[in-house]
Amino acid sequence: MRAVLALFLIDSADGLGMPKTVAVGLVGAYLSACYLAALPGGWIADRLTGARRAALVGSVAILAGHIALALEAGAGGVYAGLLLIAAGTGLQKPNMTAMVGKLYADRSDGERDAAYSRFYASINAGGLVATLLVGWLGLHFSWHLAFGAAALAMAFSLVSFALSGSLRELADEPERPLSRPEARALTVRVLPAVAAVLAIAVAARSTGVLTLDHTLTAFAALTVVVPALCIGRLLRRKDIDARDRAGLRAYAGLFAAAIAFFCILDLAASNVQLFAADHVDMMGLPVTWQAALNPIVTVAFAGVLAAVWRRVKVSSPAKFSTGLVLGGSSFLLLALAATRAAGGTHISLLWLVGLYVLLSTGELFLAPTGLSISHKLAPAGAGSQLTGIFFLAVAAGDAIGSQVATHLTGAVLYLALGGFAVLAGLAMTAATPRLRLLTGE
Repeated sequence: MRAVLALFLIDSADGLGMPKTVAVGLVGAYLSACYLAALPGGWIADRLTGARRAALVGSVAILAGHIALALEAGAGGVYAGLLLIAAGTGLQKPNMTAMVGKLYADRSDGERDAAYSRFYASINAGGLVATLLVGWLGLHFSWHLAFGAAALAMAFSLVSFALSGSLRELADEPERPLSRPEARALTVRVLPAVAAVLAIAVAARSTGVLTLDHTLTAFAALTVVVPALCIGRLLRRKDIDARDRAGLRAYAGLFAAAIAFFCILDLAASNVQLFAADHVDMMGLPVTWQAALNPIVTVAFAGVLAAVWRRVKVSSPAKFSTGLVLGGSSFLLLALAATRAAGGTHISLLWLVGLYVLLSTGELFLAPTGLSISHKLAPAGAGSQLTGIFFLAVAAGDAIGSQVATHLTGAVLYLALGGFAVLAGLAMTAATPRLRLLTGE
């Protein structure tokens, strides 16, 4: 989906024919929604269903979303499909990740980081196959046929996961079940709030205030406010001790650093994809295949880094700072490439290879470490929730990055985001001793 959505949205023949800036904003909002939904997805698992059941329901929703996209039902079908996929991803992603943490709960930090690196590589291996197949089908036949192929692959994955019994005892029950008094109190608070939000949205839509641009801007703000409130709420829990609070304060700093990285990473699904279509000599290859460079590099390097983490003690803040510098450097390289392409020249595909080597290696330093540290620093009964909160860093990065990309373009955009990420990485390097103390590393 990441590899083809932007191209589908701007395609006037088989897609929705959107302007490029609107498509970039919508892709960012969609990706952001996928990760924003991880917070309620983690809470549902921790308090109501258990991680495995939540992941199963999420997989069904993702399947339904791909079917909706394949049905050629117009813009309404596309938006419904994207909403289903986002909701399903929110249930699936944090809980699949939390189950990995449960499997390695009694292992060392290095072994757990290595496990998350292998898990991350397996996800990217699947993403590689999907990018090549779905992108080729979309460009040569029909985008809706491509979405149908994605639905078929999701169906096979769902059946395989449903028949696997290895995690049932480990993750079938909620960590901290919701009591009846808590459920009643939650209902009293949540239902009026949901009704008020819906009423405001309907009123704003009917008066013309609720435009797509306003919605995307509000969504970007939401992705920053929500995680701040969630981390603050965990810090105020009465049943956590000083060590948990110190870990959560460190986590807040790591979370902010992750936002800077993901501002860059997920623009590869939209802005960089469109840049490649306009300015890169693909040597006869489908333009969607440039997105395959990310999983190729990830799969190639994940095993190497997993072996290193098992043998060499590197702190989580140090991994984060390295990831930020590598990610920022990738966009500084892209800024140079965009400058060379400014006159209409088609540049070599090797520029994108260099971009993805830096960006994907940075991702391997930062993203699996973020998942691992989420499990390590989570207070009792909040494992899936804190994992969900980490995914909110992706949501915030997606939303903020896409908003920046609607106001800045070309080399200026890449220079601004890349330079900021490098500076953030250097700042985190300076703060590493303090962060190590707070995280107990």
